[in-house]
Amino acid sequence: MNRRADVRLVDEPDRAGRTTAALVASLTGRLTALSLVSGADVVGALAAGVAALGRQAGQTAEGVRLRKGLAHGRPATNAALIWQQLGIDRWLATMPASRVLDQLRNDVALLLVDDLAETFDLPPLVAEPTGADRPAAPERIDPIDLVVGLWVLAKDTVDLVQALADSSGLPDDAVTPGRPAPVRVDGGVLR
Repeated sequence: MNRRADVRLVDEPDRAGRTTAALVASLTGRLTALSLVSGADVVGALAAGVAALGRQAGQTAEGVRLRKGLAHGRPATNAALIWQQLGIDRWLATMPASRVLDQLRNDVALLLVDDLAETFDLPPLVAEPTGADRPAAPERIDPIDLVVGLWVLAKDTVDLVQALADSSGLPDDAVTPGRPAPVRVDGGVLR
């Protein structure tokens, strides 16, 4: 059976509509900004964005369950210690939160549009900023929020890649997600 996944690019009602040109402009703007900022600022904005995503997910039933599991064990204790002792809390509090999930979804959407070539023939567009402004006052970022945000980002990434594979139109048996064999990790930390 030749089953093709229908991928719908949907704009949220309370946000500006996305066009292929706007998606290209956003990606171009972010790539251009990379040469203007330090690597620490890039990593900080991404980490703050992932933590913001984790804070949002932490308000859902599944996110609450995950946060409780993480917060009541050794990972939370050690994360808090690392966070405070290495000054990560102070550093990330000054970083703008990048909209990592929106950026991921928009960039993947570019792989599915049918007018990309024509869009590159248009004059260059000025990109809108994709991250929030730096907070006026430091904002506390919880390490558990960062971990929950990584979970959300990973889940959404898997779903997006699967949707791309399903959109190929190949028969089901040609593109089959599988579970990879467990990777053996030798070493003192992971056994």
